[in-house]
Amino acid sequence: MIRRTLAATAGLAAALALALLPAVAASAHDYLVSSDPAADSTVTAPPSTVTLTFNDRVLDLAGDGSSTLLTVTGPDAAARHFETGCATVADRNVSAPVALGGAGSYTVTYQIVSADGHTVSNSYAFAYQPPAGAVEAAGSEKTACGAAAGGSATESPAASDPATPEATAGGSQPLVTASTPEPTAAANDSGLGLVIGIAVAIVVLAIIGVVIVVLTARRKPPVAADAAAAATDADDRPTDGPGTPPSS
Repeated sequence: MIRRTLAATAGLAAALALALLPAVAASAHDYLVSSDPAADSTVTAPPSTVTLTFNDRVLDLAGDGSSTLLTVTGPDAAARHFETGCATVADRNVSAPVALGGAGSYTVTYQIVSADGHTVSNSYAFAYQPPAGAVEAAGSEKTACGAAAGGSATESPAASDPATPEATAGGSQPLVTASTPEPTAAANDSGLGLVIGIAVAIVVLAIIGVVIVVLTARRKPPVAADAAAAATDADDRPTDGPGTPPSS
């Protein structure tokens, strides 16, 4: 009886945990696991690209990187853009070409569509200390390429005028301007913590139930147990009633 109760309790706990697994997976957004340049690092050689690596694949909704934003601005309090092209998406990696200006602090800002379909955005900073004689890029007031919030790209005024020299990037693709993303939590939202809390509570309750069953079985009253044993012995012993020959 105890074994059947324990098995049923364990099975119920396992079933509830398996039922919660899809909810846990669905509530987790992509988050940044590494970057080059790394956050809060000091770069002493002019980088040609900025690369971000996430924990899960990044969705490229349009197939051309237009749903992804990656900008590099600085130095320090300046807000000039130093990314020189559109972001590209390769599974879990997002990268963009850059040409930095003078020494100082630069801010990398990104906005992606995570594997669960939700938009994730955030930013980080790194320091740049170029060697003597390094070429300093002038940068630009607007980003060379990007995606507006919600995944739709908007063309800059230069892109709408074919006669404007800045109408194309590298002579082919039109420039686009992105609205400034509002940084959001890049890891998990509060829903994930709630689901994990519920799962932990279910497991704890299942363990408590098992302990109660075991303790109840061990605390069976000794008097009742002795009476039951005596009754069993009395039923098993032969009786010498009237007309019954005595046992030899």
